[in-house]
Formats: sequence, structure tokens, C-alpha cells
Amino acid sequence: MVTDSDLNTCDECESEYYAKATRMKHMCPDCAHYLYGHDNCKHQFEKGRCIHCYWNGISSGYVQSLKGNKRK
Repeated sequence: MVTDSDLNTCDECESEYYAKATRMKHMCPDCAHYLYGHDNCKHQFEKGRCIHCYWNGISSGYVQSLKGNKRK
């Protein structure tokens, strides 16, 4: 069972995520990866959430633009 103390909300994408899933206190693993080069989670989604980090899979517009640039 997930409690409020286990979760943080990302300042960038506003998704909830497991506090222990990243070294950054206010950023989910996905945003921390694309903005600061931190290791990303190996996302595996079930019922709309990653089972490893609890990220909801939605990126901010800025992070989405960074992801688009990396695909080129």
C-alpha cells in the first residue's frame, strides 16, 4: 500500500512518483533524466502508472520537446 509519505509530486510534470525512485527531491525519474542526465527508470506501465516509480507517463511540454530532439 502506498502512503502519502512514500510519494512526491514532480515540479516539472506534476505527476506523483515514489520518493525513493530518484535522487532529486522534487522531480520524477523521467524529468530528472531529461533535464539533468540522471538515470531514468525502466518504466513498465500497468493501470496507467509505472510499477517501478509510479510516474503517470505524462511529460511537460518542455520535456516532451527534449524527447523529440533526442529522437532526431
